[in-house]
Amino acid sequence: MKLYKKFRDSSLDISPVGLWTGPDHSSSVYTPTGARIVAWTGDDSTHICQIEGFGDMVFVVDPNATPGDCIHPVAQRLLDFIGLLTECYHASLICNAYRWSRTLFQQRSRIVRPDYKARSVLRALVNTYHPPKISDPYGYITQLQKDFDYDALPLHPDYFEWCPIRPGGLRWDVGFGTGFADWCEKKHAGQELTLRRSFQWHQEDWTIPAVYLCEDGIVVDSYLEVPADAMARFHDKWGDKDPNKLSIEEQMRRTLDDPLAVDAKGELFVNGRPAPLRKSTVIRWDPASENTWNTRRSLEHYGLDMDKGYLLRRESFLRRGKNPPIRTIELHLEAAPVSVPGQRFIAPRPGEHMEFIHPVTGQVHSLTVIAQTREALDPNFLSNHPCCYTRLSFSVEPQLSRELFSIVDHDPGDPFPNGPNAHASAFLTGKIPSAGHFAVSSLRHTPADLITWRMIFRQKLRQDITVQVLP
Repeated sequence: MKLYKKFRDSSLDISPVGLWTGPDHSSSVYTPTGARIVAWTGDDSTHICQIEGFGDMVFVVDPNATPGDCIHPVAQRLLDFIGLLTECYHASLICNAYRWSRTLFQQRSRIVRPDYKARSVLRALVNTYHPPKISDPYGYITQLQKDFDYDALPLHPDYFEWCPIRPGGLRWDVGFGTGFADWCEKKHAGQELTLRRSFQWHQEDWTIPAVYLCEDGIVVDSYLEVPADAMARFHDKWGDKDPNKLSIEEQMRRTLDDPLAVDAKGELFVNGRPAPLRKSTVIRWDPASENTWNTRRSLEHYGLDMDKGYLLRRESFLRRGKNPPIRTIELHLEAAPVSVPGQRFIAPRPGEHMEFIHPVTGQVHSLTVIAQTREALDPNFLSNHPCCYTRLSFSVEPQLSRELFSIVDHDPGDPFPNGPNAHASAFLTGKIPSAGHFAVSSLRHTPADLITWRMIFRQKLRQDITVQVLP
């Protein structure tokens, strides 16, 4: 109590490190009863407090957080909180550690550069309170939160009128058709069968941690686990580049390099008979990025390392009516084709052909131009917008289906007023002949003298796989 009063009564301006004293109480329904405010963070409603019945322990309360995620302990005692502050340089790191991986915490820590005023405040805190040195702030905070009993918090009488979820997280109840973010009532929850069935797919580590037996069918959870160093290599290459400003080729290259960009569809066989897929949900955990509470909660439930990357899949398979007892369950994973950039080219004259090599198969193909014509959209339909485009008709030998081979304009074209560039194909639905190969360029205000085209190939880069789930 003496330290609390000393900290509250201090004339030291602590705003340079992200705090200010302000009122000593909060009227928010998210603030537990018996709480006394230690400090506030900036000009929002997030506050640092101590709660009656928890001794000198320090908590952060963020009313703007996801429901059920708004109250967390951050220090065993106020002196430790001051020690964390002098080690982290800014309160935002302490307040957000609960929702970050260690990788992201360290990344944000490197960004914090205390100015002259902040360094003066930090020196004053050390000289006044002599706090302990906490060498691993992230480990200290997350371990405290891991061991804390959130059910013991004395909630505001009106808390549940505003938030249906207790602090500390939603119950892990999985029902048929629920995604990772969906609420499931206890009575509709399926029976969880913990499996931890691990398998290799395309030299990657996959796991089926559990299946859930529900009244209407079976829910299967699976995840891809990516090592921390593989995630780091991806971010070293692409982390500084804005995905919205990448060219078509760069976007495809980035997707190919992304270890979490796996598009697949599951099929379930129960006792050898297929169970139709009714819903599929995919979420990802990137340790170097902001992640949702539901993703973090899924990692915590399955005991996964937050410093690795994860692609989590949840699929609901229908199995209604009277069915024989389950003897076997098999999950078949079918990989979707991915886009692979091919060569750029200037189209030859009609009737002429050019050879190109498939970037995945290595097969040599021949492209013959049938026609290349300049056309335009109705200017009354898109007034003051670019309307001119070029249509390319062509054939390919040996044949490639339109689903697996396409050609696009390498140049994005002219921008729309107050809007992004738009491709002509977005306005030509139903107006393109259904037979044969064709391509349409980007839109321009005036016809282009020369179009540089880009080949795009769709190719499956991994074989399908069938996994024995049960027995």
